Amino acid sequence: MRMFDGASKAQAWKRRPGRWCAVFLALLLVFFAAAARTDAQAAEPKLTVSKKTIYVGTDYQIRAQNLASGAKLTYKSSDQKVAVVNSKGVVTPKAKGTATLTVTIKQSGQTYTRTIDLTVKDPYIAFSNKKTTLVQSSDYLLKGNAYGIKDPEFTFSSSDVLVAKVDKTTGMVHARGAGKAVITMKDNTSGLSVSYTLKVVEKTEDNMGDVYVSTENFGKSYSFEMPKDTSELSEKELTRLKKLEDIQKRITAGKSITIQEMTDYYLYKSEQGNAQK
Repeated sequence: MRMFDGASKAQAWKRRPGRWCAVFLALLLVFFAAAARTDAQAAEPKLTVSKKTIYVGTDYQIRAQNLASGAKLTYKSSDQKVAVVNSKGVVTPKAKGTATLTVTIKQSGQTYTRTIDLTVKDPYIAFSNKKTTLVQSSDYLLKGNAYGIKDPEFTFSSSDVLVAKVDKTTGMVHARGAGKAVITMKDNTSGLSVSYTLKVVEKTEDNMGDVYVSTENFGKSYSFEMPKDTSELSEKELTRLKKLEDIQKRITAGKSITIQEMTDYYLYKSEQGNAQK
């Protein structure tokens, strides 16, 4: 029997170009088959959310992605006492609680089932930055959030203006004297209100730095940006810069900062200025 060495085998393949075509076509078919499977998986329909919280009085529209032409969707709620859903996928909350929304999607000869874990809550309002203790002479700007209420309109009041006076429309609290006062925020749109007890402590040399000041007139004079490269910074310096970044966020949001925080910022800016000389 005649044996072929490596060179002879290579020459034999060259003399049979059909073999190369067969191998190439086989690989091409494998590639396209894999691509087709990937496209099919990517094209499977899905919902935009798997969990959702809504509020009584506010409807929610279920939305799906990757729907084929002619796709048919049906909807079902596991507890209609909590929420009902119509044939167009509009969810109407009925009472606080939880339910599972099931969406059946039929397209391209396939049937898919998708679900949403739904939580229904009653509308409510809350202070987003409630401060229960302030040092005398502080100016602290309260902020409120509304959940499930469209176009909220907040007003503020204090039970004792000698302890803490609060601007009715802005929510700016001025801590006047030691004592306690109940601060109330009301939403005129819904009629809901929320309150908490504020304690004002006497200003001393030890807590002077904890006095809050308003940043409404800071404008663009306060502008801190975290360095893009912090890899060479010590842990202590990085912690300091993160605190300054947090102060910047609160100023941008119109919130108050303490005298100590304001001092830390200007001290940092002074150091930066001296380093550039």
